Amino acid sequence: MTRPAVPPRPRLQRWQPVERVKPQAVKAVVWLWTAAVVLQVAGYLLALIDVRQVRAGLAAEVAQRFPAEAAVTQERVVVAVLALLLGAGLLLMLLELGFVVALNRGKRWARAALALLTGVVLVHAVIVAGGLRSVFLAGLVVAGGIAVVAVVVSFRPAARVWFRGGAKA
Repeated sequence: MTRPAVPPRPRLQRWQPVERVKPQAVKAVVWLWTAAVVLQVAGYLLALIDVRQVRAGLAAEVAQRFPAEAAVTQERVVVAVLALLLGAGLLLMLLELGFVVALNRGKRWARAALALLTGVVLVHAVIVAGGLRSVFLAGLVVAGGIAVVAVVVSFRPAARVWFRGGAKA
């Protein structure tokens, strides 16, 4: 008695991950946020190139509002205000970039974080543009407007699919 021939084993197919299709709305949001950050960086860099005028304008305003203070105190206030406003701007830009990376990866919380951060960015832009009086810092307000558009687009129905984990190819 001979054994029947054993059929060959079928080859196992390797597991293939399902790639998610990123909606155009999410791509647009990422580009809008990137443009906003680039505008902020450009505004701050141009203002730093013109830092003498920015500092002189701020020093004149401090001297006008606090004439009884010593010159050393007024100078310290000018330096502190510049450091605070420009440092906060740098921190906001870094936060925006980090949240945009998370948003691009489909993290749902990044949308809400960017929406809240947009309010902070707008308030900061108005304070900086109004307080430091530099033409270059007006770009911060424009960047804030772009950020508002990005937040609105990120909550549109076309983008919601991405954050729910849907739209599989």
